[in-house]
Amino acid sequence: MLGFLILLVFAVFAVLMFTRRMPALLALPAMAVITAILVKLPFINILNDVVAAGSTKLASVYVAVFAGAMMGRVMLQTGIAEAIIKRAAEFGGDKPIVVAFALMIVTAILFTTLQGLGAIITVGSLVLPILMSLGLPRKLAGTLFLLAFGTGFIFNPILFTLYRQLLKVEADKPLPNDVTNFAFALLGIMVVTVVIYTIFAAKRSGEVLFWAVESKEEFIEKNFKRDVPLISLLTPIVPLILFFGLNYFGIKIDFIPAFIIGSLFGVITTQPKLAIKNLTAAVVRGIEDGAPAAILMMGIGMLLNALSLPDVKAALEPMIRALPLQTTISYILFFGLLSPLALYRGPLNVFGVGIGIFSIMFGAGILPALAILAAIMSIVQVQNVCDPTNTHNVWIANFTGIPVEDLTKQTLIPMMLVCIAGLILAAFWFLR
Repeated sequence: MLGFLILLVFAVFAVLMFTRRMPALLALPAMAVITAILVKLPFINILNDVVAAGSTKLASVYVAVFAGAMMGRVMLQTGIAEAIIKRAAEFGGDKPIVVAFALMIVTAILFTTLQGLGAIITVGSLVLPILMSLGLPRKLAGTLFLLAFGTGFIFNPILFTLYRQLLKVEADKPLPNDVTNFAFALLGIMVVTVVIYTIFAAKRSGEVLFWAVESKEEFIEKNFKRDVPLISLLTPIVPLILFFGLNYFGIKIDFIPAFIIGSLFGVITTQPKLAIKNLTAAVVRGIEDGAPAAILMMGIGMLLNALSLPDVKAALEPMIRALPLQTTISYILFFGLLSPLALYRGPLNVFGVGIGIFSIMFGAGILPALAILAAIMSIVQVQNVCDPTNTHNVWIANFTGIPVEDLTKQTLIPMMLVCIAGLILAAFWFLR
């Protein structure tokens, strides 16, 4: 009976988030507190063990978010991101499809480190007008930008620091190499899917229309004023080399120092005399950019602590163990076909209700930990690209003048295929 009551709480708050009557920032802490009340946890323990301890449980995650957001602001305010986009646009010359691919590659690279709505607005305000000036329909331009964002975000620190917490990897140890290897494999699947989608979508769109208000050249000349040294263009890959490169060889460097070093590299190589001023401003703006994600992580931590209570685990584990996940086929079909349940903060959304379900799966040991994590990584692609409640989806839709649901319709099938392909790979990788 208790298990069904807890699931009912999950369902009610999922509906509230789905109907946008309550944001996830408030829904997750509320779910945590109500779950603790259902198992009759004393009030003082709710305050201390669920609310207080839960809010700092993922501290390393949101500190990494702030560090990444700081570096993102360095790249934006010093003109590094702008210069990279400009060079990509000029590289394509007069061939629209080449320009589109160049801009998508750059967008993907930028969002391995950039995060937050501010970064989406800044980069999107530069990339989307160029795409549309090529004659690409607004819906296609928005979709391509969103797909490129989702491709790069596979390696974003907000995800990898969360993966570390879910796997309970100790602070002084690197992530297992299999996590990074699977991320690169997922990147390959994503790239192939995006390339095929772009080529077929461009052909369906017919001839470029050139209905845009101004040409690519006019837009670049008017909006790209700053030049930065060539060496500064390496800034976005500095933390990737430090984290993924060295961690792969067993040398642990966390995202936080990696981003700090990347930020210092950016401000020193662009405007060394203004390095302190630019870095200080980036810290302040970075905290603003990362605040929504940090608050969400606090709520996730509270819910994780609530679901770790012995009575809660005892009530839910039998239901989780009953899920059809014991065979390779059932693993692929369950997570693949149900991946749309990650939308609208649904039961498979790791940044919503799903964090509870996945945490119980880890605790119950119904699958190898890396198999569960690989399923999360695959499903995140559906959520990150297709969810119409994402602030980046809403902004892209508004900027391009299309309904946000159109982006979901355009991307859901391709992302489900990416998810299923990732699950097939994970099944042979981690379940055999």
